[in-house]
Amino acid sequence: MEAMTICRSKFPILIAVAFSGAIAGMLEARERKAPEPFRISGYLPDYRFAGFEPELAKGLTDLIVFSAELNADGTLDSKRIEQCPWTRLQELKKSTGMRLWLAIGGWERSEHFAAVAGSAEKRKICVDSISDFARERKLDGIDLDWEHPKNPDEERSYGLLLSDLRQAFEPSELQLSVTMAGWQKLHPTAIDAVDTVQIMAYDHSGPHSTFENSVKDVDTLKAGGVPVSKITLGVPFYGRHVQTREAMTYAWIVSRFDPAPNVDLAGNVYFNGPGTIRKKVRFAIDNRLAGIMIWEIGQDTAGEKSLLKSIREEAKGVPSK
Repeated sequence: MEAMTICRSKFPILIAVAFSGAIAGMLEARERKAPEPFRISGYLPDYRFAGFEPELAKGLTDLIVFSAELNADGTLDSKRIEQCPWTRLQELKKSTGMRLWLAIGGWERSEHFAAVAGSAEKRKICVDSISDFARERKLDGIDLDWEHPKNPDEERSYGLLLSDLRQAFEPSELQLSVTMAGWQKLHPTAIDAVDTVQIMAYDHSGPHSTFENSVKDVDTLKAGGVPVSKITLGVPFYGRHVQTREAMTYAWIVSRFDPAPNVDLAGNVYFNGPGTIRKKVRFAIDNRLAGIMIWEIGQDTAGEKSLLKSIREEAKGVPSK
């Protein structure tokens, strides 16, 4: 007891510092181990507007309206989304906290990206036009989906466009994402500019969206310099015939074949059942990815076999962005 008393009286500051340092180290370690906020984003394409019901978006942290295009002069062409149920989406946003995004581009909707991104004058027009639309519709984010830059010059121009958008978005804290194919490259300026990189980890040859191919796509992004904290793993709510490549919605597959939860192939149609979807979500969580992206929410089925339900359940307890 005397020895302990001497030590306590002789070195109180050192002990206090050591103790506080140990506590700080423990807290820091806990912070490092804490799960990162997890994003569940899903696309609502223009051909689903008429039948949209809030249940389709249940559990989403981010809903992405698909899609507007760019005109040749850099202005935003919003004709395709004129029938978007903006009022209902804003009400859903208010009641759930879900963020609302607009996608620009996509397959057969990317014609003018190269000309706009390659011109400083057109980039400014583009940034102003997008910013005005986002402000009018009270959006939380913009998603660019250029399919696809063809060479290093276009990749560099894409980076400039994204950087210009980032600078314009800063005052309003509008978020910015880019959606890309697994084989596509991003310029370092593009990576720096965006909050999220959504990888379309589907439409591969053969079985089009296996777990193994998804892991490879993520590894390719990481090797290209994209931080894991920015990577959102895309999952399909549709299947493809292995030979003909014809696409079928997951809802149709369930109605036609009624597959077991751990089955991903029926009638030569490859899809992701609940088991594979859960495995991909767990992979994203365990590897600290930004989250999961869904193409697209209108392809899901209702009830116990719902893929979105599987995602919600697997991600339950993980803080959402």
